[in-house]
Amino acid sequence: MTLTTSDRITVGDRTTGAERVLAPLLTETGIALPAGSVLAGALAAELLTAPVDGGTRTGTTWCATRPVAHDDTVRADVLITRVADGIVERFVRLLDDAGTVREYGTETWRLDDPSVARAQPALDFCTVAWGELLRARLDRDLAFVSSLSSWDGTIGLRCDDREVHLRIYKGRIVDVTRRTPHGATFTFVAPAHLWAEVVLAERDDFMRRAIGGEFSSTGDGYEYLRLTKPLHIVIAHARALAQEVRP
Repeated sequence: MTLTTSDRITVGDRTTGAERVLAPLLTETGIALPAGSVLAGALAAELLTAPVDGGTRTGTTWCATRPVAHDDTVRADVLITRVADGIVERFVRLLDDAGTVREYGTETWRLDDPSVARAQPALDFCTVAWGELLRARLDRDLAFVSSLSSWDGTIGLRCDDREVHLRIYKGRIVDVTRRTPHGATFTFVAPAHLWAEVVLAERDDFMRRAIGGEFSSTGDGYEYLRLTKPLHIVIAHARALAQEVRP
């Protein structure tokens, strides 16, 4: 599926292509690579994904956790993870016929028409604007206020290279900022594709993913574990925000 300028590109848009055997896919395009080439997976992903129409790719990162071989059957799964003022970021996974992720990467695209890719604060994770939306909801949540009623500290939330700090005193968020003078007490860390998947999932599976070790943290690990309940409440409100704009 090619995204067109008649459609608004939104975080959470997802497309999955058809399965193809790698060797004939490369042959059809006239690409000849030696067996075991580290470039095979990245090239396959590019061939199996449609470009963002009206856009220019300006950056790519790629990781081969289990490099694909020429006789592998693969398909590409593409998830839009950020849309901000004409810039689109998407996460691309290359899966084999068993559904195992073999290689993955991120792409950044710049659109000729920025109006097609305008930021929605509720989906622009870990920015100050997103944090302010969270504060408005959390200030009204008695369970959140109660869970931190005797706490004085800062919760950091990070998505790739974006980070927002929630300065909290006795259950109330007193400041939302990119950085606090003494840093966060702890910072909850997740890549953009996990943020998108967690907040837009049909059911709340944050705890399952957390127990499974899909997220990480920096700073005071004890406080991170001790404050699992209020952190879960934060994620629940992030989910509510996202689903208000993308039901």
